[in-house]
Amino acid sequence: MNEKGYIFPVVLVFCLIISMLTAHQLFMYLGEKQFLADQKHRFQLDQMIEITSSEILRTLKQDNDNVPASRYEFGEGVVDCQINKTGLHVIEIKLSASLKNVQTKSVILYYNSETKKITKWVEGTS
Repeated sequence: MNEKGYIFPVVLVFCLIISMLTAHQLFMYLGEKQFLADQKHRFQLDQMIEITSSEILRTLKQDNDNVPASRYEFGEGVVDCQINKTGLHVIEIKLSASLKNVQTKSVILYYNSETKKITKWVEGTS
């Protein structure tokens, strides 16, 4: 009988390495899953802001002065809109989107009512 005992420690080390690799893969999977969920929410916020801004710009092109502050509701969340005239032909549009899971994104648009174009788009404002 071989009683030197080197097989048991080798098997233990091998099992430890396999367990560590499995744990590493599990943590990588969970991190990727969280990243994909965050990207999905960010995409939903962007989509809600795009739809709202195009709707507001369509309204502004039809009637320059009579666009009140409003709230646009979507299945995923809401977008609040505030409109201020900052200059003779410049209209500032503040959009604040929030999802049901409390993620938010804010954007400020500067719209020139004379040329009927967006002059500036600022993201990440409060």
